[in-house]
Amino acid sequence: MKKQHITISILVIIILMQTACSSNSFKGTWQYDGGIYDGKSQAASADFKMQRTYTEDKYEAFMLEDSNGPQKYGSGSYKIKGDSFLVTSEYSSQPSQLVGKTIAYKFKINNDKLTINGTLPNGMKVEEYWKKIK
Repeated sequence: MKKQHITISILVIIILMQTACSSNSFKGTWQYDGGIYDGKSQAASADFKMQRTYTEDKYEAFMLEDSNGPQKYGSGSYKIKGDSFLVTSEYSSQPSQLVGKTIAYKFKINNDKLTINGTLPNGMKVEEYWKKIK
């Protein structure tokens, strides 16, 4: 009986640790590292950097150019459910039909590399690569 109790306790701890680690793995600052859009590869720009900073359940997106300070181009909220990454845009510096909409992506984090895959409401298939910088 005591052995069974210990085994159950260990399993609960493992599940809690996995949940805590997976939900916090987005926290930090990520920099765009290229992507594939409707089958066409796109490299990260040499002229500017795009970064996203994730907190517990919010994100902010910035463009950084050498001559200017960071320019916020988007923000919103996100949730992680299993291997799905649900993103709701709440602000865009450019006119966007995505504000207020939630898009579901699949994601994979491998060390400091984040890959997200999904289909935008207009039907475009995207795969983006991000590297963690902080």
